Amino acid sequence: MEPCKIIEALPSAEEYNRLRQAVGWGTYQESVIRCALPHSLYCVCAFVDGLLVGMARIIGDAGLVYYIQDVIVIPGYQRCGIGSQLMDHIMAYIRDHASDHTIIGLMSAYGKEPFYEKYGFINRPTEKLGAGMTIFWRA
Repeated sequence: MEPCKIIEALPSAEEYNRLRQAVGWGTYQESVIRCALPHSLYCVCAFVDGLLVGMARIIGDAGLVYYIQDVIVIPGYQRCGIGSQLMDHIMAYIRDHASDHTIIGLMSAYGKEPFYEKYGFINRPTEKLGAGMTIFWRA
């Protein structure tokens, strides 16, 4: 297997859906993806032998809050260090752009919390912080 190449780029709508589907997250309408992804603050993609095998991106307001979204590595390439390479790029961007007291958030997939703890994220709830919450909107 060729070494992984991390490139600052957005995936296409088709690639994005392929990555999401590969990890069981479901897909979105491609028109929605094409509108939404360019609003990302930062995105990196992982390629092996020219094949897109992973991605990670940051969304937010570019000052007060950064949110790490879509850290995806397709199953056949997991546990090869690609997720760590993606997160290293994400955290480098945050180090270069966040200011004191900026909130950095993410929602971990179940069982992946220890991976993010290595980067300083804390598992919630704590004595002072409640649990993260989600709603999957249905129009």
